[in-house]
Amino acid sequence: MTGTDLQTKGMLCDPGDHFVGAYEVERKYAVADLEVIRSQLEARGAVPFTIGNTEQDIFYDFADRRLAHNDEQHVLRIMRPSGRALWISKGPGPDKCVSMDLPEADQAHKMIVSLGFEEVERFEKNRDIYFLGKFHVTLDDVPGLGRFIELAIMTDDADKLAEYEREIADLADTFSLSPEALQTQSYRAMQQALKA
Repeated sequence: MTGTDLQTKGMLCDPGDHFVGAYEVERKYAVADLEVIRSQLEARGAVPFTIGNTEQDIFYDFADRRLAHNDEQHVLRIMRPSGRALWISKGPGPDKCVSMDLPEADQAHKMIVSLGFEEVERFEKNRDIYFLGKFHVTLDDVPGLGRFIELAIMTDDADKLAEYEREIADLADTFSLSPEALQTQSYRAMQQALKA
């Protein structure tokens, strides 16, 4: 991609293979101060990918809620001010993930609904993404829930999942992220628990 193409999509650098793969090993930790983490990332030479985006996730399912019953999600992610849109399919299970860029969020929403999906929920967060070697590191400020760091890597090789889980645990140690800070629920589940 050229610099102009990247800027048009709100990217500060070419993502390369960072978001390529059928599986995503991701671990999320609650943190008190994102700026401490950001300083550590910058000191390690992490490359900023997107900064200052607000992401709105629109969740879809069929009327019979078959996706929820099968531990799957279909999400349209709209990023502003970058204007990017992603269609994300997660599951079944925690590591299966496929996504694709879409050129226009409103048209994408209409297309998804035309396929028989219903909108079931919307969720918003403020997000910065950095690349640290082969990992992508996400800094999230989620209204009503708090601040979080996500450490992730994508792959097509299911045999690498356990290895990457260990590597992410080691990476978390270098940020002094304690096992007690590990969050096993999605933001959506955390938000739903607050409403219950």
